[in-house]
Amino acid sequence: MTVRHMRLTVGLFFLCAGTTLLALRLFVPGAMAQLFDPTRMLLGAFLALVFAGLNLVKWYAGWLAYQEATTPVRRPLQPDSAATRDSGPNPAFDFSEPTDKPPNP
Repeated sequence: MTVRHMRLTVGLFFLCAGTTLLALRLFVPGAMAQLFDPTRMLLGAFLALVFAGLNLVKWYAGWLAYQEATTPVRRPLQPDSAATRDSGPNPAFDFSEPTDKPPNP
């Protein structure tokens, strides 16, 4: 497992933990107040969401860097090796003087 995958996993874990803590704080405030300090739970939820955001941003930046590194790029001013080569010159683009014309005096 690479670092990018670990960042995604940790980011998703903190996102789930933060949203769960906020949901419990908002939907079941009485039960949470009996078990835990509501202020600490709210701060913990926000801290978990901040950690989730940081890890997901780092994962996304790493994913973009990986995508850029794997994109094949041709060096500038180099001939394209995949281009097809013509077998000879195109007669429609022949700008030389015709040989059957008499020279000008």
